[in-house]
Amino acid sequence: MRNLLILAGIVIVAIAGYFAWVSMQPQQQGHQQSSSQQGSGMDMRTEKPSDNGLYSVSFMPTEGEPTTGPISVWHLKITDAEGNPVTGAEIVVDGGMPAHGHGLPTVPAATGEVEPGVYAIDGIKFSMVGHWKFDVTIKSDKGEDSVSFNRMLE
Repeated sequence: MRNLLILAGIVIVAIAGYFAWVSMQPQQQGHQQSSSQQGSGMDMRTEKPSDNGLYSVSFMPTEGEPTTGPISVWHLKITDAEGNPVTGAEIVVDGGMPAHGHGLPTVPAATGEVEPGVYAIDGIKFSMVGHWKFDVTIKSDKGEDSVSFNRMLE
C-alpha cells in the first residue's frame, strides 16, 4: 500500500511538472508578431516609406510564412509619393542576421516585374531561425532611395 501511495505521488508531481512546462511555452500566433517581436521595439512592418520618402515599399513572401531551408520568391511592391507604380526600377536586395554578423546564404535578385511596380525577388533563403534584416536599394527615374525590412523567423 505504501509503494502505491509513493507511486501516486510521483505521478501527480510529474503531471504538475508537465503542465507547468506547457504553460511556459510560447503560443502560436499565426501571422501576428510574437511577444518577443512586440516587446523588442523592432520595426516589423512589411510596408513602409523609403528612407528619404521617395517611395512606399512593401516586401512579402509570395507563398505563406517563410521557413528555413527552401529558396523562395518574394514580391517587392513600389509606388511613388503619389501612389503610382514605379516601373523599370533597378533593385538590389542585401541583408543578413545582424546578431550573428553574417549575410544572406544566397544572393537575391529582382527577376522582373510581375505587374506594374511589383517586382519578383528570387533567391531568398533562411538558413536558421532568428532575426533577419533585408536592405533594399531602389533606383528609378524618381531617384535612388533605400529601405530596410526586419523579419523574425521562428
